[in-house]
Amino acid sequence: MGKVLVTFEIMPEGLEVDLGKMRTDVETKVKGTGKIEQVELKPIAFGLQALMMNIVVEDEEGMMDRVEQLICSAPGVQSANVYALNKI
Repeated sequence: MGKVLVTFEIMPEGLEVDLGKMRTDVETKVKGTGKIEQVELKPIAFGLQALMMNIVVEDEEGMMDRVEQLICSAPGVQSANVYALNKI
Protein backbone atom coordinates (compact mmCIF):
# COMPACT_ATOMS: atom_id res chain seq x y z
CA MET A 1 0.00 0.00 0.00
CA GLY A 2 1.00 3.60 -0.45
CA LYS A 3 0.65 6.67 1.67
CA VAL A 4 -1.84 9.52 1.65
CA LEU A 5 -1.61 13.11 2.84
CA VAL A 6 -4.82 13.97 4.66
CA THR A 7 -5.66 17.54 5.63
CA PHE A 8 -7.96 17.72 8.63
CA GLU A 9 -9.91 20.82 9.63
CA ILE A 10 -10.02 20.63 13.42
CA MET A 11 -12.58 22.85 15.15
CA PRO A 12 -12.24 23.83 18.82
CA GLU A 13 -15.20 23.71 21.21
CA GLY A 14 -15.14 27.50 21.51
CA LEU A 15 -13.13 30.71 21.64
CA GLU A 16 -11.84 29.93 25.14
CA VAL A 17 -9.94 26.82 23.98
CA ASP A 18 -6.15 27.25 24.01
CA LEU A 19 -5.24 26.24 20.44
CA GLY A 20 -1.59 25.66 21.37
CA LYS A 21 -2.55 23.10 24.01
CA MET A 22 -5.19 21.57 21.72
CA ARG A 23 -2.54 21.19 18.99
CA THR A 24 -0.16 19.47 21.42
CA ASP A 25 -2.92 17.14 22.64
CA VAL A 26 -3.90 16.22 19.06
CA GLU A 27 -0.25 15.59 18.10
CA THR A 28 0.12 13.31 21.11
CA LYS A 29 -3.01 11.33 20.16
CA VAL A 30 -1.99 10.92 16.50
CA LYS A 31 1.64 10.02 17.25
CA GLY A 32 2.36 6.49 16.04
CA THR A 33 -0.58 6.46 13.61
CA GLY A 34 0.59 9.10 11.19
CA LYS A 35 3.28 11.71 10.61
CA ILE A 36 2.23 15.33 11.04
CA GLU A 37 3.68 17.37 8.19
CA GLN A 38 2.23 20.84 8.71
CA VAL A 39 -0.15 22.71 11.01
CA GLU A 40 -1.71 26.10 10.28
CA LEU A 41 -4.36 28.27 11.89
CA LYS A 42 -7.32 29.12 9.68
CA PRO A 43 -9.58 32.04 10.63
CA ILE A 44 -13.26 31.00 10.55
CA ALA A 45 -15.39 33.89 11.89
CA PHE A 46 -15.71 36.26 14.85
CA GLY A 47 -12.27 35.35 16.23
CA LEU A 48 -12.80 31.58 15.94
CA GLN A 49 -9.90 29.70 14.37
CA ALA A 50 -9.49 26.11 13.21
CA LEU A 51 -6.34 24.00 13.04
CA MET A 52 -5.52 22.78 9.54
CA MET A 53 -3.35 19.71 10.07
CA ASN A 54 -1.61 17.72 7.31
CA ILE A 55 -1.00 14.12 8.34
CA VAL A 56 0.65 11.39 6.27
CA VAL A 57 -0.95 7.98 6.90
CA GLU A 58 -0.91 4.55 5.30
CA ASP A 59 -3.44 4.10 2.50
CA GLU A 60 -5.51 1.37 4.10
CA GLU A 61 -9.19 0.90 4.74
CA GLY A 62 -10.49 2.70 7.81
CA MET A 63 -7.27 4.59 8.56
CA MET A 64 -8.75 8.07 8.09
CA ASP A 65 -11.68 7.19 10.35
CA ARG A 66 -9.25 5.99 13.05
CA VAL A 67 -7.19 9.17 12.84
CA GLU A 68 -10.36 11.29 12.92
CA GLN A 69 -11.54 9.48 16.07
CA LEU A 70 -8.14 10.00 17.72
CA ILE A 71 -8.24 13.71 16.92
CA CYS A 72 -11.80 14.07 18.23
CA SER A 73 -10.82 12.38 21.51
CA ALA A 74 -8.36 15.20 22.32
CA PRO A 75 -9.56 17.72 24.92
CA GLY A 76 -11.05 20.90 23.43
CA VAL A 77 -11.79 19.40 20.00
CA GLN A 78 -15.37 19.78 18.81
CA SER A 79 -14.93 18.14 15.41
CA ALA A 80 -12.41 17.00 12.82
CA ASN A 81 -13.29 16.77 9.15
CA VAL A 82 -11.27 15.61 6.16
CA TYR A 83 -10.63 18.80 4.21
CA ALA A 84 -8.38 17.36 1.47
CA LEU A 85 -6.88 14.00 0.51
CA ASN A 86 -3.89 13.41 -1.77
CA LYS A 87 -2.09 10.20 -2.67
CA ILE A 88 1.67 10.39 -2.31
